[in-house]
Amino acid sequence: MPKSFDIEVTADDGNTVAHLAGELDLSVRADVVTRVTAIIDGTRAPTRLILDLREVTFCDSSGLGALLDIRRAAADAAIAMVLRDVPPAVSRLLDLTDVDGWLSRE
Repeated sequence: MPKSFDIEVTADDGNTVAHLAGELDLSVRADVVTRVTAIIDGTRAPTRLILDLREVTFCDSSGLGALLDIRRAAADAAIAMVLRDVPPAVSRLLDLTDVDGWLSRE
């Protein structure tokens, strides 16, 4: 994964938190989806997946596509998924694309 993006995963009490940091765009989309869906497909799959976006500095349509791909994989595995600490710029993208029915925020 390029240095401009990082994922740190923590887990407790059935929740898995994926802390995303950097620019969520086309250059990292495939890696992000692969790494996060590996959590879903793992032997110790969570009951709830939280994507912490606090340190995401940029998100374009490819990044949005990555979030939707991860949400789809979570739903297929019957795992609840929520976005946490969504920065204003990402929140604006979510609002403009009207994906609240797909991507829940807390």
